[in-house]
Amino acid sequence: MRPAPDLEGLRRWLEERRQASELSVRPIPFGECERWSFREGCLRHETGRFFSVTGVTCLEGPAHLKGLTQPMIDQPELGILGFVVRRTSAGWQWLLQAKTEPGTVGGTQIGPSVQATRSNYTRVHGGRPTRMLELFTAGAARSRPITDVEQSEQGDRFLGKYNRNVVVEVDPDGLSLDEPGWRWSSAAEVRAALHSNFLVNTDARSVLVSADWRLLADPGQPGPFARWRDGEGLGARLCESLACEGEQDALAALELLERCRKRTPVRLARVRLEALPGWTVDEGTIHAQAAGRDPRVQAFAVRTHDREVPAWCQPLLTNALEGRVALLCAQRDGVLKFLLNASCELGLAEGAQFAPSWVSGIGHGNPEGVAALIDDPASRTHASVRQSDEGGRFMNSIARYELIEIDPGAAREVSGDVAWVGLSALRRMSARRGALTNELRSSLSLLLAWA
Repeated sequence: MRPAPDLEGLRRWLEERRQASELSVRPIPFGECERWSFREGCLRHETGRFFSVTGVTCLEGPAHLKGLTQPMIDQPELGILGFVVRRTSAGWQWLLQAKTEPGTVGGTQIGPSVQATRSNYTRVHGGRPTRMLELFTAGAARSRPITDVEQSEQGDRFLGKYNRNVVVEVDPDGLSLDEPGWRWSSAAEVRAALHSNFLVNTDARSVLVSADWRLLADPGQPGPFARWRDGEGLGARLCESLACEGEQDALAALELLERCRKRTPVRLARVRLEALPGWTVDEGTIHAQAAGRDPRVQAFAVRTHDREVPAWCQPLLTNALEGRVALLCAQRDGVLKFLLNASCELGLAEGAQFAPSWVSGIGHGNPEGVAALIDDPASRTHASVRQSDEGGRFMNSIARYELIEIDPGAAREVSGDVAWVGLSALRRMSARRGALTNELRSSLSLLLAWA
């Protein structure tokens, strides 16, 4: 095995980009949020593009959702989250972008090479064009597609939102790029960054999990996790789990998911924000009347030097509480397997997708028995990373993502609509539309640090 790469160069680059951006984010009243207004019961941009904030109530669904009311983001546009990769004599390299967003912890984190909504890349804002967009369009001449799959966004705050998760390959000398906001990094460096707090954003993690995992392997290795073959510890068990045939596990899990969707459909109704039960709209916020209830909607004025436009206003969904997301694993029948929860959420277009074993917060229904296992002294935490989720639409939405191994006997204490699947099955499902939630893809990115 090669030694872990030194991330100091990556951290210095990112800190330089943070300083250069001179990001300024200032809360403002809704009346000062230029080009945004309350119309037809929603908070909308004057063009009707970008996104809107709308109120919803759950008329039909499981117990944790039925009767739930809250503001949510309605953004039907399909955005592009795309990485550019190249094959070199030293192995695969990934083109990282220092992406500045108003709601991100630190302001700037590592994002995909291209991270843009349709409104942005069609230049509704009237600003600069999206760099490298032509590599991700149909018939692109200078790139070869490797991965292209639509994946969902956070179902507790977005209404049916999907983005394209794309990876394209360019020739080693096929992309002339002399801009400080992008940086080529080795697969090993990308893997190591995945276990750092507030370094890799949620969109980059989603694309990495949706991609061909072989692109993260060391040069000379036959595939992901193969560097741990004949070794010991978690890496070796992940290698074994990936090597096991996962088709039947994946099919059985997807059949369970489909039964959950049919058995407990989720039906919503739109409600005018000013009439949303349990919520108050005033000049500065849309907030719950109950104390300690997230999210809160607030408008912000933003300035930065490294976006297509230097200044704009927009609403963001803010969070006061830090979330917790846990993916449990255990040895089952001699194979390391992972506990997935068939989760119904307000904003999932299909009603349910597979989520991690445990997700905190209103709007998430967790399996019986998991809460006790997360903090059980006998359980072992293999990874724990804090990240800010979706800094372009959420402000300070922080969650701790954990990979926790439990005793095999304790796994029998979990009940509900759950599936235990190996890494091979997860690899198959990660390339499938609508199977895994955004939170589960972020959780799985922790595993890719061992790839």
